[in-house]
Amino acid sequence: MICPDKFTSIDNSILGKSTKLLMEVGTQVTVGQLRSETEKFFPNVSDFILALDTLFALGKIDFNESTGMLTYVD
Repeated sequence: MICPDKFTSIDNSILGKSTKLLMEVGTQVTVGQLRSETEKFFPNVSDFILALDTLFALGKIDFNESTGMLTYVD
């Protein structure tokens, strides 16, 4: 489910699902707000967390621990 292969399409992989979390650069949102906005795409919370981890590893989001906000970066 993480990577697309001959059994898992790109849309059903975490790489494909991560695109559902992307917003404009500079947008700030809490994890809770993002979860409630995208719950229909991620009925399983573990897929949501894995998608966040993927975006963080790719450098697409930044997390500020003091404010609890996710910031979308370029």
